[in-house]
Amino acid sequence: MEIDIIVAGGVALATIALALLWRQHRLRRVLAELHQRLGMERGSRELAEQALVQTRQQIHRLNASQQSLRDAERRRIARDLHDDMGQHLLALTFEVARLAIRHPQLAEPLAQVEARLHSATRSLRTIVRDLPPEALEDGLQGALQQQMEQFSRLSGIPCRLEAEPAAFTAQSGDGAVMDAVVYRVLQESLSNIARHAQASEVCIGLCRGADSLSLTVRDNGIGLPDPPARSGLGLRGIAQRVAEAGGRLDISSEPGHGTALTMSFPIQ
Repeated sequence: MEIDIIVAGGVALATIALALLWRQHRLRRVLAELHQRLGMERGSRELAEQALVQTRQQIHRLNASQQSLRDAERRRIARDLHDDMGQHLLALTFEVARLAIRHPQLAEPLAQVEARLHSATRSLRTIVRDLPPEALEDGLQGALQQQMEQFSRLSGIPCRLEAEPAAFTAQSGDGAVMDAVVYRVLQESLSNIARHAQASEVCIGLCRGADSLSLTVRDNGIGLPDPPARSGLGLRGIAQRVAEAGGRLDISSEPGHGTALTMSFPIQ
């Protein structure tokens, strides 16, 4: 009787042990399957992230290509305006001068016409000069200095630049493209300040990192409404240029204490 009990107990223990071993084996299989699925999900996520990075790079290259095409079209328009309209205005100036000699009694009204022609010629030259970023042919630093001097001369607002020499060391490819973007964005930012800010000083900061280029334009004017309104044509144009270059625009402003625009652009 005791032997039967011992045998039965041994069988029960063996059954329990086998059940535990089977459950342990099954648990290992479940864990292995979970690890496999987790690995597959990680692989899928990495592929998705790589695809996202590649897509962003393609969009950035496409935007850069479109900007190059737009600049080429600006240069073509500038040449056409200079060659065609410039010649017409010059011819009209000569004709007015001849009429003034032939008809002295019309000297005063013809002088007014000649003055208007000279004004139109100056306006045309300004448009032609601003269309293509030809100033960048001498480098970003010279182009920015020229732009700042012109801004200060026309608006009477002092403008200073804070930048390390490395900020003007453009690399091939995206670096050169970003220089053109910075030039255009600064041009629009200064124009916006001259029209609306009522500032007495402007400070421009430029910093170039290994993979980014940052531009800050700060004034001490009346500031923007709280919250800043992005619906104005000036800010909207700036935001559009920054977005097309794959960059980021941050606006910091306090009514009565000026505005700071910070733009960060990715470069390779």
